[in-house]
Amino acid sequence: MLKLISCELAKLRRKKFIPFVILSAFMFPPPVAIMMLTPRMMERYDTKAELFDDFYQFVLGYGVELLLPCVIGVIAAMLFFMERDSDTFKNLRTIPVTSTQMIFAKIIVLFLFGLIFSLASAAAAILCGSLIAEVGGLGYKLWMAVEMGIFITAGTLPLVVLVVFFSKTYIFSILLCVFYSVLSLTVEGCYEVLPKFLCWMMPLPLLNIWCAGDMVRHGVRESVGRLEYLVPTTTQTVLILGVMSVLSILLIDYLYKKRGGD
Repeated sequence: MLKLISCELAKLRRKKFIPFVILSAFMFPPPVAIMMLTPRMMERYDTKAELFDDFYQFVLGYGVELLLPCVIGVIAAMLFFMERDSDTFKNLRTIPVTSTQMIFAKIIVLFLFGLIFSLASAAAAILCGSLIAEVGGLGYKLWMAVEMGIFITAGTLPLVVLVVFFSKTYIFSILLCVFYSVLSLTVEGCYEVLPKFLCWMMPLPLLNIWCAGDMVRHGVRESVGRLEYLVPTTTQTVLILGVMSVLSILLIDYLYKKRGGD
């Protein structure tokens, strides 16, 4: 399995995509930091520590949540389309590696990039935050970045199913990723009018409200207010995302085998 994962990473290195992932993680924090320095925002905070808490939550809750699904979707398209584009799928099937093993290698790579992107975003947030506020609680905030990287990647696997199912061009896959992020953002704006089960069935809105609730439980100033009834526990979040991930991987495996004529 390690050799398969190394092969998948080598494919992405040849396309010079790894530096792009890290660079894209630094796109969101700087403009947010500038926004936080406006007089209208500054007057909302009593201390610099509170300013950093809000800034970090904004980067994690919106920057990572909106950009990471697009990054994962693009990487998934590259990993799953390479064999098709180079017409090497049948050649790969002649070696003693099953389609399921190849699928798991690709999924593990997606989770690795989810972690890389989330931690890079956290590093950018800490770097920018240190210039405008008082940085604190780094242990918990870095752990939250790890959790969000894993959870958002798991919540993006249903999107990967659609990418594999349609198996169209890279442009189509990117548009699908953007639509997924915009749809999730729209749902987040309708929390109060949507049924609770629908908010929980959409992975990114589920994670957004869980992240806000978890930060409140750990002493972060921001309050979830009237949406407190929507906040799931960590166990509930893991169970929901776990079921989605298992079903998504099974569907991806089925579609990949069907494409290869297994």
